[in-house]
Amino acid sequence: MSSPRAGVEPSRERIVALVLLLQRAFTDNRPLTQDEIVRDLKIDEYPATSRSPKKVGAYLGNDTAVRQKFERDKARIRDLGFQIETVVRPDDLVGYQIDPSSGYAPPIHFTPQENRVVATALGFCGFGKSGAFSVFNDGPAGDGGLEFSAFLTPAIRAIKVRRAVSFEYQSSVRKVRVVEPLEILHEGGTSYLVAREVGGGMIKGYRFSRMTSMPVVLDERFVVDEATRGLAASWRPQYQRRPTPIDVVVLTNRDYADLLVRQYDGAVAAAKKDGRVEVGITFDSPHGALRFILEGAERVRLVNPKTLLKELKEWLGHVNRGKSPAAEDIKFPALASGDVLGQTLQLLHAVYNSEDGLRVSELAKRFSLDPDLVRSIMGRLVTLEPMVDAFDGAMAFPARVIKDCDDWDHEDTDDSIYRAEFVSDDDEPSPFMWRDLFELNVALREASRLFEDPAIFSAIEKIEEVTSHFMRIEYPHNEQLLSAVYEAVTSREQLKITYNSASSETAEERCIEPSEVKVLNGHTYVRAFCLTRNDWRTFRVDRIGTILAKSLITDDRGTDPVSNWLTAVGEEGDEVVVIVERYVRYLFEPLPGAQWVSLADGRHAVRFHVSNSTFLDHLMLLAGPGAVVATEKFATAGHDLADRIASQL
Repeated sequence: MSSPRAGVEPSRERIVALVLLLQRAFTDNRPLTQDEIVRDLKIDEYPATSRSPKKVGAYLGNDTAVRQKFERDKARIRDLGFQIETVVRPDDLVGYQIDPSSGYAPPIHFTPQENRVVATALGFCGFGKSGAFSVFNDGPAGDGGLEFSAFLTPAIRAIKVRRAVSFEYQSSVRKVRVVEPLEILHEGGTSYLVAREVGGGMIKGYRFSRMTSMPVVLDERFVVDEATRGLAASWRPQYQRRPTPIDVVVLTNRDYADLLVRQYDGAVAAAKKDGRVEVGITFDSPHGALRFILEGAERVRLVNPKTLLKELKEWLGHVNRGKSPAAEDIKFPALASGDVLGQTLQLLHAVYNSEDGLRVSELAKRFSLDPDLVRSIMGRLVTLEPMVDAFDGAMAFPARVIKDCDDWDHEDTDDSIYRAEFVSDDDEPSPFMWRDLFELNVALREASRLFEDPAIFSAIEKIEEVTSHFMRIEYPHNEQLLSAVYEAVTSREQLKITYNSASSETAEERCIEPSEVKVLNGHTYVRAFCLTRNDWRTFRVDRIGTILAKSLITDDRGTDPVSNWLTAVGEEGDEVVVIVERYVRYLFEPLPGAQWVSLADGRHAVRFHVSNSTFLDHLMLLAGPGAVVATEKFATAGHDLADRIASQL
């Protein structure tokens, strides 16, 4: 659990007070100057000397230090997705304000049935500790799901108001892009901003994971015609501008052929006299065809086309070969600390959306926080009156939080209740951030593949009505057994299945007892107790061949010893550093816990953990000439695998 840290509290209260104050300045149409804010913004005294601490100035110190602190606070607020507007007032002074709609979406009221399916969907799809999960669920968020990004908030806002955005982006080089955003595409676990280059240029897609600065919504508006909308709707992640369809024929075994026919639409198979199976598949581009062959590794032998055979031979000769700096000479940046502003607003959001309020213990469990830290954060919100002398106090301030104690004599340890009290019946709870709606939409659409419930689609309809259908989600078509697996979880059924592992050539029978289903990086996984291995195992649903039999579970297997089983690969095993060219960076970006740094020669270094060398061999095979391992222990990763495949050609 997170614990209080020295120096956090004054910074936390100052930033939260500034956010809420500048939102109120917009509502009151009274932008505040920097001098007014510095002079009048009040926070509690630190350290507190009494149960009711006195108010002191938020910005103390000499003029230079105060100005620097104020600029840092503004930058941190922008990094959460709020747009601080600079306005010239009638008195010719420069004032600041925050339009709440720049960060918050309009309120959405879910029915009890919709709340139920939202909570279930978020549990299935995840979203991590910074996402929407903890607002709807009693327990802390687990692993899995969509990569959280604060960059979604301004991007979605810009799409809705039809304004250009500017952001720094890492591709071959890092540079600022100015684009006209059209929609967001979520495909294969990756989110893209589909946008037009300013001035009627090309339609391109930008990965949110490669944005290196918060998108800024510009004043310039743009117009979109139906033809442009159609182009944006047809955009797909491709690795060449004009994809050329290509027919591929491979030889494989019966088990893997059955898997391919399920995974690829339009695939056809024909048995040969020697017991092998010939499979034909059409791909959109030569790149897609080559990657298919590489993913099959030793399980497939390429028959046609011959032009692809030549390209494959050349590729195999360059797997993990090239120069790289020593791994110990590469300096990765320190991991970012927790975001105190985002953490505080999440707690505030949860309290605002709870009719009866929430106890300290409930908030601590939901957000994986130390109870003392919850008391500290919420206690400051209770007493928050940032400009009490200049305005009319807390009754008119947005963050009106009431604290109810069971034992006021032991307030410091009491499991107090925090609830929101609104000045009038017309007041609305603090609405969702735009990115929250993005997460909810993805989770609900993923859940709709598991079970049918009218509440799922009515909740989606409410979200898309607010967001003006800003998002497009491409579903995987290779998980036909997903509903059956999920039913086994809910009905406590034991399944006898055939399963193709990542590297095995033939399918093998397994007897499993599924316990949980989650999504990560575009694939669905099931955690199960495997009776064949007599241990807990994780299975990819699209690699399950058939369900041979099912029966009710009769034995208790106890608690799974691995809590974050889906991302355990990101926490365990050997540390590996790989140097990658920008065009294969996408292969490594989905790795849980991966850390990145740019090198002077334009390449990128990525650090991650691997629990077995076979996984790294296949990863380096897919990366080909675009990557080389810098860690000495794994300097030959992928070599033997590439040689074995080449010997079959």
